Amino acid sequence: MSHDTAAFLLTPVDDEAPRPVLCGVQAHGVLDGVLLELTVRQTYRNASRQNLEVVYTFPLPSQAVLLGFASELNGQRMQGQVVRRQQAEQRYEEALREGNAPVMLQALGDGLHTANIGNLKPQDELVIELRYAQLLCFEQGRLRLSIPTTIAPRHGNPTAAGLQPQQVPTASLHAAYPLEVSVVVGAGLGDAAVECATHRVAVEPCAEGRRYRLAPGAWLDRDVVFSVQPAGPVPSLLVTSQDRAAPNAGFVALAAFQPPLETPRAALALKLLVDCSGSMAGDSLASAKSVLHGVLHQLGDADSLSLTRFGSTVEHLLPPSRAVAEVKHHVQPALARMEADLGGTEMALALRAVFALEAPSQLATQDVLLLTDGEIWEIDAVIASAQASQHRLFIIGLGSCPAEGPLRRLAEATGGAAEFVTPGEALEAAARRMLTRMRQPRHAEATVDWGATPVWQTRLPRSVYGGDTVIAFAGFAAPCALTPCLMATGDSDGRRATLARTSTHAESGGATLPRMAAAHRMAQIDAPDAPEALALALSHQLLSDQTHCILVHVRAAEDQATDEAELHQVSSMLAAGWGATSTVRAAPTLQTVAAMPSPSRQARPGAAPPEIKFSLAFFDDGEDANAPAPAFLRAQPSAAPFATLREVAEAIHAFLRAPQPHGASLDATCRALSLHDDLLAAIAEVGALVSEPSMAWLLLGHWINTRPSGLHDPALRNALTAPLSPVDQSLVHTAMGLLDQALGLYGLDDGCNPRQRRPAGALRPAAV
Repeated sequence: MSHDTAAFLLTPVDDEAPRPVLCGVQAHGVLDGVLLELTVRQTYRNASRQNLEVVYTFPLPSQAVLLGFASELNGQRMQGQVVRRQQAEQRYEEALREGNAPVMLQALGDGLHTANIGNLKPQDELVIELRYAQLLCFEQGRLRLSIPTTIAPRHGNPTAAGLQPQQVPTASLHAAYPLEVSVVVGAGLGDAAVECATHRVAVEPCAEGRRYRLAPGAWLDRDVVFSVQPAGPVPSLLVTSQDRAAPNAGFVALAAFQPPLETPRAALALKLLVDCSGSMAGDSLASAKSVLHGVLHQLGDADSLSLTRFGSTVEHLLPPSRAVAEVKHHVQPALARMEADLGGTEMALALRAVFALEAPSQLATQDVLLLTDGEIWEIDAVIASAQASQHRLFIIGLGSCPAEGPLRRLAEATGGAAEFVTPGEALEAAARRMLTRMRQPRHAEATVDWGATPVWQTRLPRSVYGGDTVIAFAGFAAPCALTPCLMATGDSDGRRATLARTSTHAESGGATLPRMAAAHRMAQIDAPDAPEALALALSHQLLSDQTHCILVHVRAAEDQATDEAELHQVSSMLAAGWGATSTVRAAPTLQTVAAMPSPSRQARPGAAPPEIKFSLAFFDDGEDANAPAPAFLRAQPSAAPFATLREVAEAIHAFLRAPQPHGASLDATCRALSLHDDLLAAIAEVGALVSEPSMAWLLLGHWINTRPSGLHDPALRNALTAPLSPVDQSLVHTAMGLLDQALGLYGLDDGCNPRQRRPAGALRPAAV
């Protein structure tokens, strides 16, 4: 059996297994300017009769720097220490054998971390506390603060990506962990507009500024995303601090440059690449389509574009062509028909196919815009292939918890850029921001003039984009006057030009800035096992490939664990909207997006959870491709049967061909049927687009008849021709896209009959 391809399968729940050990997570932090400091507390409780060794793999922001690690066992608090990896693992195993309670934190890369808790005895309660800092960057004038909460299932082999079997995250519909978050936005951003795109929030004044607190009912199933839009222009900033852990360079400086926008280039050669693997079904693909509509709107006749979609295979929908009105009009139906039906996420295969496309000769510079959730394990090979192609990759990460770390590394390695958009954020605005970056003039490698000679300095990104923050660090042997610092770049003729200069200088106390500088230096060391990287990690107490954080709760002799611990892996909550298992819908207020609950989250407190859960398993590559697909979700049938789409289409057709009494309406006729909530929601969306309820039903009938697996009934087509003729074709295409997004997962076979009845508001998952 080959273990090259990971799939997402159902496994039965073991009645004898321990109850969920993770009880919930709290996160509280402060955003001061561009610096976020957040404290995360994870509470674990052993409600079983067994001694457990608990392992939990969870995400932190890929650019976060861990500043503190502690745990409390039954009220006893211990501080962790960063030591060499081998030393930490030895101390952990020794404490496990001695009956004590060790806690070890490991960094797996790209923001993933694993907490290991040894000898959690029955009725023990343990709290892990992590404190991290993160420098946020302005993206075309706005700050985006994202707190990751869960890890979506990923395609590929996690062990080939360096994870041990117990570290591989699993997702379960059985899991349900409450989440509390509060973030204080400091006075420095007092005039900024703050929105939360993912949760309902309550806002209250506090001494430091304004506190934003998630409303009760939040879960660990999606990133928490705040958008901060300052009222005025943002200055370039210089911050300095003493670094007492670096005696040869005890003065450290941070420069946060804000280069302005420049005159845009006239033409782009753009290759659009859309992830249509199973994990993109539902919200993510709907978001991708909205982004693509925004891209098409921004392209002009001088630009060229191609359109490719991929999963396990690659389909070129449009060869490189001029972005004239006729071509963009031709692309619209392809977007409307696009579904997440191409299997797994073979990103390397797709990129090679797109790199091979030839753009018009006069547009030799080519860029790729990749739309994906990024849920793959083996990213390093993809990065190597992309770097060799000489293409820039611009990436928009989609979904409620996209894989930020791998996607950001991939974009930056090619000189491109990445940003992330969750359901509820402005999708076409993301397209506009990304095309603004692409049209910026290309600069030679940028450098910083600090005003003094540094002992060390970090490299700037391969590409600098006006409107995006550029971060640089440097260390100096002694305090020196650095204001103003300049960031300069060269043009094709070798001339140097100043892009930005710092205008504000501040001093920072404590060790936060030096430790963040050391983390940036470590990240730029090519060999992660280099002695220099280990020295930085130990001197500044940083997690790395060579270091772990360890602490041991020493138990009294009579309290020591005597039974061998049973391994218990904490499953993640399934990401909201992943693979169309649910959907994330915009609520009436701007700051609110509510998720459609999974069955486990609909249950009353204390109710038994559903007897299903998801886990990662492997498919044999040699298995019969024609074998029946596994049953991904066996939901209980609804008590009242819903009308099928065929029945809805027949009702529309009957209304159109028969004389109707005065006052009869198509809207009332269709709503008299027993309709699924998903269908009603789709009609509401289309009705808002065309401002006429009956017209929304006509468009639905057209969609049911013309989609690839639709009815293709000539009589229905003829009946719809006249009433639909006044509708603008662009509105028709947009409506078809909305219906694809909302109803493409209604569970239809080729005869438009439901494959399986589902509870209203609970979408079935799709295969990876």
